[in-house]
Amino acid sequence: MAPIVEVGEAQFRQRIVLGLLLLALVALAAYIVETFVAVVVVAVFLYYAVRPIYRLLRRFDLPKRVRAALALVLFGVPFLVLLAYTLAIVLVEAAQLVDQYGVQDQLVREILDADLGGIELSELEEAIAGAGAAAPIASLGTGVLGVLGLASSLVVQLMILVLLTYYMLIDGPRFVDWLLETFDRDGVLTAYVRAVDPELSATLFGNIVNVFVTAAVGIVVFSLYNLVAPPIVQVPFPALLGALAGLGSLVPVIGIKLVYVPVALAFLARLVVEGDYAPLVYVAGFVAVVGVLVDAIPDLVIRGLISGENTHTGLLIVAYIVGPAVFGLYGLFLAPILLVLLINAGLILVPYVVSGELPDTKQATLPEFVAPPDPEGGPKSSPGDGPAGADRATGVTPYREP
Repeated sequence: MAPIVEVGEAQFRQRIVLGLLLLALVALAAYIVETFVAVVVVAVFLYYAVRPIYRLLRRFDLPKRVRAALALVLFGVPFLVLLAYTLAIVLVEAAQLVDQYGVQDQLVREILDADLGGIELSELEEAIAGAGAAAPIASLGTGVLGVLGLASSLVVQLMILVLLTYYMLIDGPRFVDWLLETFDRDGVLTAYVRAVDPELSATLFGNIVNVFVTAAVGIVVFSLYNLVAPPIVQVPFPALLGALAGLGSLVPVIGIKLVYVPVALAFLARLVVEGDYAPLVYVAGFVAVVGVLVDAIPDLVIRGLISGENTHTGLLIVAYIVGPAVFGLYGLFLAPILLVLLINAGLILVPYVVSGELPDTKQATLPEFVAPPDPEGGPKSSPGDGPAGADRATGVTPYREP
């Protein structure tokens, strides 16, 4: 029989080897995530964007895999295509504006030259320019090859994005449950997750979807207006101004008036300088149509249906500005996520670290978020999973995703 000391030393050496192996695996996983960080961040956004639809389909008693696939096909993928197209047009138009007026601001150029998941804006511009109908044959062939290369890269990233979102929908709650039940002895992480999850849902699904829907409607309205308006009162860079209208929708009360009111005033000033007042009817129509279709309807209907009010609007606007400047284009999604994580860390984790006590987060009790049993098994919740189902050792109710 081997001495106890030798057995202990052998076990310790084995633990050291396994620990080093674990660190190597974590480092490799971190490297992969860092390589596709833009795709991972957008996948988190898409998860919160399609999750309400995924949950809504429960009432039809569909298996969770079918519900996840339907949520992605009906909303997720079409929204991604619209989002990618809108961003591409806006970025190209913004780059043209910068080149036209000779903007030398380094921050602006860094944002426009940012890497969006391995796709450079310069590649996008060259592909669009080379594939134009008026281009020479040789240039057209080069442009087509560029478009094909760009399309293949987009398809690969889209597949990764959809798969990540799909498995987050069907297996994400079970994974979170396992993490909390394994590592959360005091219940502080459970309280943190309960606070962060609805905040992220309101911020990403509510505010960001509202921004992009408003931006898409603005781009369409501005572009259609330019088709009928005389050149003297046409909207310059309609895609860029439409995107700015989407961001302006975050500002309370004033909203996108920050965009279309100055444009209308510029139209009036131009007409006064030119002494031509006939196009005034177009200016009035512009203000009326934009005020209703881009300003009033999205703000009253969309915001009322999907937006939350948990995240401070001022901090959210700062996050939207700082995010792309620091992280690149995907920072538009990453910065709000970090903002929510930091705010709730200050409210829940910091008091726990300082005092050792779990603060009263004033979150709704678990039964208010209870979901009906999933037809394919997995984590289930019921009214009995509330305080009565708390862990007897810690007194903490296990987290269950709503």
